[in-house]
Amino acid sequence: MNRRLGQEGEELAVCAARAEGYQVVQQNFRCPLGEIDLILRKGETIVFAEVKARRGLAYGEAWEAVTPVKQQRIRRIATWFVRERGLDGHHFRFDVFSIQGKPGTWQYRWFKDAF
Repeated sequence: MNRRLGQEGEELAVCAARAEGYQVVQQNFRCPLGEIDLILRKGETIVFAEVKARRGLAYGEAWEAVTPVKQQRIRRIATWFVRERGLDGHHFRFDVFSIQGKPGTWQYRWFKDAF
């Protein structure tokens, strides 16, 4: 169930990003340091996005799960990606998609430049 919830959350995030003119560079980028959910691009800006989805508020809002430790891990993975792809010179940003609810009633907040 959690994997399906995560996939549905990522699909919503991809739709939201495309609706705002972002290109999906890669989903679920993996390297020896870990994984980034979405890598987006709009113009010269590369966006590394974490997607968090929850069905309810029992454990707080989804974005609260992106802790400072998680943020640091995402920064290290992003650095790896930039070096591997030779993308020095681009503008980079770290976003969080916070998704709450259930299929058909999803609500999302897109925190741009979240950390």
